[in-house]
Amino acid sequence: MAHLHQQEQTTSMDEAEVQLALQASGVGTWNWNLLTNELVWTDQKRALFGLPPGTPITYELFLNLLHPDDREPTHQLNQQALTEQQEYKKDYRVIWPDGSVHWLVDQARIRRNKAGKPIQVIGATVDITERKQREAQLQQANDQISTILDSITDAFLSLDTQWHYRYVNRRLAAMHGKTPEELLGKYMWDVVPSLFGTPFEDHYRAAMRSGQTTHFEGFHPVFKIWVEVHVYPQPDGLSIYIHDISERKQAEEALRESEARLQRLRESNIIGMTTTDEQGNVLEANDAFLALLGYTRAELEAGQITWSTITSEQTQQRDHEAIEEALQTGAARPYEKEYLGKDGRRIPVLIGRALFRREGAPPQFLCFVLDLTARKETERQKDIFLGITGHELRTPLAALKGTLQLISLRIKRFIKRTDQITPEMASFFAYIQEQLLEGVRQVDIQARLVDDLLDVSRITAGTLNLSLQHCDLVPIVREAVDDIRLIAPHRQISFEPPQDISATVMVDPTRILQVVTNYLTNALRYSPADQPVTAGIYVRDHMAHVWVRDSGPGLPKEAQGKIWQCFHQIKEVPLQSGSEKGLGLGLYLCKTLIEQHHGTVDVESIPGKGATFWFNLPLAHA
Repeated sequence: MAHLHQQEQTTSMDEAEVQLALQASGVGTWNWNLLTNELVWTDQKRALFGLPPGTPITYELFLNLLHPDDREPTHQLNQQALTEQQEYKKDYRVIWPDGSVHWLVDQARIRRNKAGKPIQVIGATVDITERKQREAQLQQANDQISTILDSITDAFLSLDTQWHYRYVNRRLAAMHGKTPEELLGKYMWDVVPSLFGTPFEDHYRAAMRSGQTTHFEGFHPVFKIWVEVHVYPQPDGLSIYIHDISERKQAEEALRESEARLQRLRESNIIGMTTTDEQGNVLEANDAFLALLGYTRAELEAGQITWSTITSEQTQQRDHEAIEEALQTGAARPYEKEYLGKDGRRIPVLIGRALFRREGAPPQFLCFVLDLTARKETERQKDIFLGITGHELRTPLAALKGTLQLISLRIKRFIKRTDQITPEMASFFAYIQEQLLEGVRQVDIQARLVDDLLDVSRITAGTLNLSLQHCDLVPIVREAVDDIRLIAPHRQISFEPPQDISATVMVDPTRILQVVTNYLTNALRYSPADQPVTAGIYVRDHMAHVWVRDSGPGLPKEAQGKIWQCFHQIKEVPLQSGSEKGLGLGLYLCKTLIEQHHGTVDVESIPGKGATFWFNLPLAHA
């Protein structure tokens, strides 16, 4: 008896220990008597549902405590288990009275009678909320990674150790002409058999064997593009990133072709070509450049061709400006300069400069050098010809003008001395006088053209001298207006001087009169005869501004920058008054003369609304 009592006590202690272990582990147990429909829960089971100890339990209460989305599926699973299974396991969510949601898992065994009818269900419940949260977080992270990989423009795939696709982003699937779902689980070598025997297979298999990350470039035999491939081994396979570099390869090939063409151009020696550093020193040069300056390649390699020895002091500042322009914009506008040859000759050239940007090295410049010696000699001969021709033309023009004026004067004297002149003779003499005046006007026009040619010749030769003196611009402009009124008495020409402000400048008054007269003459030519022309002066910011406005058709934007060029004629706008169009020198001379007075010129015009030509000059006290 004592031994039996001791055995019962041992058994009782074992059950107590089991209950204690269940409480410590957080497992709740339950028993469902299917014959009486009685549902018995331990308090630990109630705690998992957020219920206080001793709360009466029914199957309906159990279903009501579930998340609404889980009630019907859980009930159906219970019914299915009673008819088909001995054991079953199910996950579901419960909502505690405080509104919090918890994940639970039930593992249950069904007891049946000898007839196979279920009579009891015994089960255990465990809280798996943390596990579900971790799974949700992991799934969210996987979804984010998948979203990122699907959104990138590069191809990405993941393989298991048996070369089956575990993941394929949309870009890679599209390159295969398939959907990701069509590739998942497929054996890669069946999908891309063209990779056999290529560097792609070698790199992939080497990475799988060694576990070492690798990357390489190659022409993909399936996609027919140049790609950069990064292979990342993992314990359970490979991840492969494929980046399309076709554009880069095309650019590299184009660069190689460009460099080859440039080298052929350099070696052709059609024009001089050099490579210089930021200080202008010659680092490389072709034979044409060396021959132009009279140096040998040995002298170049010995560093004897330095910027200071081949560049005159007059052009050193211009070189600095061009280098700075090329550093900022990548290229310098071509400009003229003089090189000093080895024998001391001054060699005129046209030079263009482009920036070479080499990574990790100081900037270098590619220069194209065109010899202007022949052109400069031609221009010099042209200037000499213009000068000689101009002087030769002025003499007969002056004689012709004098002759015409003398004839006119004698006709006037004859009319005064003769008492009896018939109306017919008076009309005839009046006609002759008009023709003589027109002849004098035409001689004056030709004389002005000759003067313009001489001025261009002087400007080109650098012999145009200015006689500067303090002058008030108002009487100069008024004189020009009055002169034009005499020449064109039928035109309305007005003058708007500044009010109570001095416009004193340091100028050559004859040259400024020439500029204003040219502005006024052009305004009359290019505006209708019944429309006014206005000249004016105003003073602002230590500058005197002189302007001439007409009511003609105006100038299109593309023509406004060209009209200041030498020998440029305005073809975009037809003449409105008169017939003579000139040689296209007037505005060029205006611009040059004003710039020599340290001023600027420009035009403001809107097509159909006339044009305003202006220039400004610094005030004398400024």
